[in-house]
Amino acid sequence: MGRTYLPFWIGLRYTRSKEKQGFLSLLSWFSLLGMTLGVAALIVVLSVMNGFQQEVRDRLLDLIAHGQLEHHDNTPLENWQASLELLTQEKHILAAAPLVGGEVMLSNGRALRAGVLQGVDIALEQTISPIAQRMLAGEFSDLQERRYAIVLGETLARALGVYLGDKVLISLPQLTITPFGTSPRVKQFTVVGVFQVGADVDGSHAYISLSDAQRLYGQGSAVHALRFKTQNIMQADNIVQQLTENLPAEYRIQSWSAQRSQLFSAIQMEKRMVALMLFMVVLVAAFNLISLLSMMVAKKREEIAVLRMMGMSRAAILSVFLIQGLSLSFLGILLGSISGLLIANNLSAIVQFVEQQWHIYLFDPDVFYISGLPSVILAADVIKVIVISLFLSIVFSLYPALQASKIQPVEALQDQ
Repeated sequence: MGRTYLPFWIGLRYTRSKEKQGFLSLLSWFSLLGMTLGVAALIVVLSVMNGFQQEVRDRLLDLIAHGQLEHHDNTPLENWQASLELLTQEKHILAAAPLVGGEVMLSNGRALRAGVLQGVDIALEQTISPIAQRMLAGEFSDLQERRYAIVLGETLARALGVYLGDKVLISLPQLTITPFGTSPRVKQFTVVGVFQVGADVDGSHAYISLSDAQRLYGQGSAVHALRFKTQNIMQADNIVQQLTENLPAEYRIQSWSAQRSQLFSAIQMEKRMVALMLFMVVLVAAFNLISLLSMMVAKKREEIAVLRMMGMSRAAILSVFLIQGLSLSFLGILLGSISGLLIANNLSAIVQFVEQQWHIYLFDPDVFYISGLPSVILAADVIKVIVISLFLSIVFSLYPALQASKIQPVEALQDQ
């Protein structure tokens, strides 16, 4: 055994010592268990948060347009066909479609809900949005078959208590001047379809035909904006930047991220706060190392004194107790990482098993947009958890190890 490896072997021997140390052994197990549970919980929860974020992003971005073009002064686009052709000529733009609409109030006489009304060209809309494939009842094409027809999101239709054939009253935040004074612009529509995406748009969005929307808003042949679909939605910001440089200055272009940034920022903030709270478990396990090593140093004072008198340096003594603390931490982090990855990778099957065995539903499909726990493991998250846990273990093992290295051999032997 080389002199260089002596602190390493002594540290491991202290870790796996079979002496009847009672409370010290119990504290070692608690420290190991705490580190294992903390690391495993962090990996599982971060994976679930990643899964939720991806689920929301995929479902939401599956329906919304990647970008929107409108006038800087919000005036209607009169010759929108030419602008649409200009858009589709860009190499990164796959398709584009007109839009007339905005925020409205919807009522069926008994219930009142705020929503977003979108008047669309039926054929062009299907080139940028899969709304036609998300219909629960009716057909999206029915909008062009009947005048003043409307398609509602499933949650919105349920909140209003309406279904196919029922009437919905649309109120615009605009006033109409009549011989009897001013009154809000109101029009009755017939429900011809209900769609479901599985995101918040189910509770807010409603579709009507472009021609009905132009009549309702009094736009003539103009539209409010042009929405488009890009080749890669995650590159929409860069594409929008290029379009801004190429198109006339009178236009303003926004990507989906600018319109939905608050939602994804909130998810990221929630993920950080949950991770911070769970790191307290790892912190408690690291605190246990201080107690464990401090008591171990007190118990081993005589052995430390003997080792110092035999020529072992202070640095070597420090290494002995660092190795003891880090060996426990490393084992806990390793077990926690393995168990966390296994749980996160099989979370859906675990949830399904629990629901079948105890006949309970963790996520009611009638309340939540999802019926299970999505899980996405990111290597960056796992690496962060491991690195921070190791860092905490080193920091909290350092103080008792420093105290052990300061023990004077003569004083320690005289105290015995």
